Amino acid sequence: KGYNLTGRGPKGGRMNTYRVKAVSNKTGAVVVETLDAENEVRLVQLLDFMGLTPLDIKKVSPLERLITFPLKLFKAKVKRKDLIELYENLHLVVRSGLPLGEGIWELSEDTDKESLKVMLKAIAFSVQTGESLSEAVKKYKKVFGDISVNLIAIGEETGNLDKVFKDLSNYFSRIEDFYSKTKQALMYPAFATTSVVIAMLFWLVYVMPKVMEVFKTLNVELPTLTLYFLAFSNFVKKNFIWIILSILGAISTFFLLRKKSKTFKYYTDFLLLKIPIISSILSNFYYAFFSEYMKLMLGAGITLYDSLEGVKRAIGNSVIREAIEKIKEGIERGDGLGVSMRETKRFPSLMVRMVSVGEDTGNLEEQFQYLSEHYYAKLDYITQNIAKMIEPIVLGFVGLFMALILLSFLAPVYDLITKIK
Repeated sequence: KGYNLTGRGPKGGRMNTYRVKAVSNKTGAVVVETLDAENEVRLVQLLDFMGLTPLDIKKVSPLERLITFPLKLFKAKVKRKDLIELYENLHLVVRSGLPLGEGIWELSEDTDKESLKVMLKAIAFSVQTGESLSEAVKKYKKVFGDISVNLIAIGEETGNLDKVFKDLSNYFSRIEDFYSKTKQALMYPAFATTSVVIAMLFWLVYVMPKVMEVFKTLNVELPTLTLYFLAFSNFVKKNFIWIILSILGAISTFFLLRKKSKTFKYYTDFLLLKIPIISSILSNFYYAFFSEYMKLMLGAGITLYDSLEGVKRAIGNSVIREAIEKIKEGIERGDGLGVSMRETKRFPSLMVRMVSVGEDTGNLEEQFQYLSEHYYAKLDYITQNIAKMIEPIVLGFVGLFMALILLSFLAPVYDLITKIK
């Protein structure tokens, strides 16, 4: 089912992909699995652990791996909600005293998601054969993320794995809530804008040409504004397909450039932080995310510099990433965290002051906890009131458009009434 997204073994060696035809020892059914392993010996051990007797093993060629990787990556997608449930269950497994390898195997049997099932079985196998849990999880770093790998390693060293899993569950629950509220907040502006554009196109392409035909048959002289609207309407009607294709092409190009060009992504991220309302949503989200991440990492005993490196990789906005990199440079020079944050001019004064006080009093983790809750509350307020904030803009835009439409219609009507008199 393809579970190793990194494509590398525990020590950085290249993993091989095998297509295996095997018999289930429990049911006797013949199954076909696609699995990753360092070599054939490790593969046979994994199959034995999974309760499968191999009938045929075929190594997948690099070309076939390349062709099937996008599909494999799609199938192996593990969502944040899956991780929340997994960490909560692992917390219970550790607290119950059940052997970790056995507990993870039981969790794999209970899950309905095939990609997660195979991955958990592979992790359980690695733990049962002597690897530490952090080493086993590190193979799936792209699934679990840096923060999970680092905290699990610390939990093993300190003997606090149950607390680590609980903290991870709470952390990802909060982040999932951040994302869902941000999407919810941005959904209304997107829906309102789309609705207005569709209504405008309907008026221009369908309604206006029919009304103008009536005026022409009555030999009404059309005013300049009406002629402009009619010309634009005819242009849209004749080139409607090309306009739609151009819009879709522009959107595709936009996302492709954001993915391929670091410069383009940086400037578009910068613009997103300048657009009214959207900038407020995104800024509060990033401040809350930054604070939540730093609180969790510092609370686990990870150094300030490594915590900053981790949050830099986790945040998606290039402008905020650049600011965090400057903070790291300030830390390397010996400056305090608050001073370094102030120099970037990307963080609000409240955040800088709270961090500075936390440094002076030795309560930096507690201050980040307060900041996380503060900016989360602000984000929650915005999401609940986004409709009230965006409504005047939408109504103003619609009102202006309708005013122009009415003027273009009423002028010929007035001329027609004058001629009838």
